[in-house]
Amino acid sequence: MYEITKAKVSDAEEIAEIYRSLIGEPGCTWDGHYPTLEHVRADIAASSLYKVTENGVIIASAYLGEYEEISRPDFLDGTVKNLGELGRVGVRREYHRKGIASALLEFLKTEAKNRGYDGIVLLVGTENNAAAALYEKSGFRRLGEAYLYETHWYFYYIELKE
Repeated sequence: MYEITKAKVSDAEEIAEIYRSLIGEPGCTWDGHYPTLEHVRADIAASSLYKVTENGVIIASAYLGEYEEISRPDFLDGTVKNLGELGRVGVRREYHRKGIASALLEFLKTEAKNRGYDGIVLLVGTENNAAAALYEKSGFRRLGEAYLYETHWYFYYIELKE
């Protein structure tokens, strides 16, 4: 049985290791500079990092916090007032294709509503077909493309209804 909770300071190293272990996976845009242990610690300090555990072992993690980009993309209309951002979703390789990420996304959509967000945005590398399919299956819509951080991205969005 899986449990989803907020990550604690003591979880930082284990989560950073999950992220490092995924570097080089097909479609993964991460490298040795991102995400780092410092990103994990900052996410935990902001009370915005969630973990999935099984028998006390962290098997997945994701960030859900306030949208941090400098400007709102043109393809988002002004009806969304409080926008959340989803990022740094990582699942241990041996748990891929077992529904862990889907369960985590469903939990985070509810959590986002509880935190007052009326929509969630995320970026997916254009070569990360598995992640794009996961987000679309979870109800996210692809709204456009962006070129940021020297990478081509798809911009996804989901409106959170009452």
